[in-house]
Amino acid sequence: MNEVERATLPSAVHGLRAVATDSRGAAARLAASLSIGFALAAAAGGCWAQASAPLRLKSSQEIAPFRLTGINGYIVARYMIDENRTSGQGAVAGSRAQQSNLSEEIHLMTHSYIYHPTLLTLDLGGGPVLEQSNYGVDGVATNSKRQLYNFNGRATFLREKPYTGALFYDRRNQTQSMGPAEVMLTENTRYGASFSLLSPVTPVPLQIELSRSENQGKGAEQVIQDRIDQLRLTMDANVGALGKSILQYVGTRQDSVSGSANLPIQASSSQIDNVNLNTRLKLGPNSEYDLNNVITLNTNKYTAGQGALTELKDLRLGLDLRGRHSEALQTYGRYNFSDSRQGELAMTQNSAGAGVSYRLNPELSGTLAARGENNQSSQLSSTLYGIDGSASYQKALALGQATAGYSFAYTQREQQASAQQVRVVGERLTLAGTSLVLLRSEQIAAGSVVVSNATRTQIFVEGRDYVLSQIGLKLSVQRLIGGNILDAQEVLADYAYAAGGSYASTQLDNTVNLSWALKSYLNLFVRYLDSAPQLTSGTPTAPLNPVKSLVYGSRAELPLSLLTQEFVLGGRAEREDRRETISPYQRANLEAYVQMDLPLVRNGNIRLGTRRLQIDYDHNPAQGVKLVAYDLRLWSRLGYGIDLSVDASRERDTGTPLARERSYTSAKAQWRKRKLLWTFDLTRVQDAQGASVRTRTYGQILLRRDF
Repeated sequence: MNEVERATLPSAVHGLRAVATDSRGAAARLAASLSIGFALAAAAGGCWAQASAPLRLKSSQEIAPFRLTGINGYIVARYMIDENRTSGQGAVAGSRAQQSNLSEEIHLMTHSYIYHPTLLTLDLGGGPVLEQSNYGVDGVATNSKRQLYNFNGRATFLREKPYTGALFYDRRNQTQSMGPAEVMLTENTRYGASFSLLSPVTPVPLQIELSRSENQGKGAEQVIQDRIDQLRLTMDANVGALGKSILQYVGTRQDSVSGSANLPIQASSSQIDNVNLNTRLKLGPNSEYDLNNVITLNTNKYTAGQGALTELKDLRLGLDLRGRHSEALQTYGRYNFSDSRQGELAMTQNSAGAGVSYRLNPELSGTLAARGENNQSSQLSSTLYGIDGSASYQKALALGQATAGYSFAYTQREQQASAQQVRVVGERLTLAGTSLVLLRSEQIAAGSVVVSNATRTQIFVEGRDYVLSQIGLKLSVQRLIGGNILDAQEVLADYAYAAGGSYASTQLDNTVNLSWALKSYLNLFVRYLDSAPQLTSGTPTAPLNPVKSLVYGSRAELPLSLLTQEFVLGGRAEREDRRETISPYQRANLEAYVQMDLPLVRNGNIRLGTRRLQIDYDHNPAQGVKLVAYDLRLWSRLGYGIDLSVDASRERDTGTPLARERSYTSAKAQWRKRKLLWTFDLTRVQDAQGASVRTRTYGQILLRRDF
């Protein structure tokens, strides 16, 4: 373990102790409550053991006006603490936010029936929830106490009949972490009804579920207020002895007023209808053909603030046929159709392909395929035809095995652009940490990017919540740690990109692969790519991009032993030199690790690793990557129901103008003894971008007793 990893975990423990010092009263109340709760559970356990026997049915056919068939439940105590420290940048002062939460819950669940077990069964449960929270920002603290309850119930009618239904209601008050120093109590309610009509009453089984979900919560940084109405209908039927077909409709209506408390929130509404028909068949005298047919119809309406997005209608059809004629010969054919319309934007796509793979002998095999596409839209139309193939030869040597491979792809493309730009609405991105996430399209128009949250109640601000970086023709989005986008939050990106102009071109790609392997211990490889596009007519808005790329490297995994200890030493080294017109670069990647079993324990291992990645762009020297990372993973099962794990990592990237660094340390423990569960979780994360640093320390202790 290096010095960084030895220092990170103790600093996390020290951080939790510092935060816990401010919450001694809550910890004392936790200890007292647990003592009373588990004493009650121990006494109740004996009572349930004595009372459970007469509560059980002697006969499943017994008739009674009302009968209780069972009782179970649990007692839970959870203590969470979360601290967030942010350093200042320039004239902006740093801040410290801290929140602790003590939650205690008792839940009882009863099982019963009325008249007969197959007529009406009841599952009813609930119990009190006590919440005590403390929140402080820069020394100013507030406290709150709440007495809540959880309740859930389900009534099932005629459960063993081909016509059965149920009514259900579930209310939960959940404490969850929404972000740095953001432990929020959310109230989640879901209720509805379901009905099933099964064989032999109907040849096509039918299941219907209608539900409403309401989620509410308010914290210092986040606000949650969502209502979701959903209708789900499922029908499935056997297609003779050939296979099965499933038809499903899901209609969702969502109203949302959720988002960051630091940005304006505008109410949004969405209406999504989805119909999906999926048919899977096996054809042929020996069932050697697999046919998969998928038809999907989507409609999507969004209303946010004072305006409404144009309704989106999307129809898709997919056919996929695969044949296994022998162990050596396999074929496939596929066809895809899609039609998408949103206001003045319309796009129709057709694509088809077919191919064959054949293994001549254990050493020599090959593939051959043809493909075609036709795309028509209000801004752009294009056609594409191509053929590709590959061959692979393996040869056992006196030492190891050698493999040689060759593949080619020939493509002919023609496109007509009737507009300068194409609009993209609602591309989904997940912004985790401070990593750069590329947008799918190229040549994105400057100033056209709009990033919003998934429900479109908020629009994030460039430069405060995220930044954009240009590499070649590609644009990437990077989350800022001091902004309003949560770590790993899903966002929507709207933008416009250049249509590309009207032109025709051909392209021939040739790839050669050579490798040598010594069992699973060592592998040496080299790959060469030559991509040669040629313009045959027209003028594209972006230059064609001929590429010559050479990749070579090695992989190793060597089992070794030292005295009585066995361990594995492994790694990977790879280098790429990519010469192209648009964005040439050189890449060097090095990974190494050592892994061994832990001595003196029943089961467990430890893994230490390091990674180094450097990417240098010839035309964008300031947008490269110089990443150095270290990783530690320890896991152990000590016996007696005790599991321990420790994860630690640190990475630093100095290749971009805004250097970024991230360190992560987590220690987890679990002890399970029959119906008693104890868990411990301590996590410390530090993110740095330039001069801004955010440090988060999060801890949770949970005790649960089932009975």
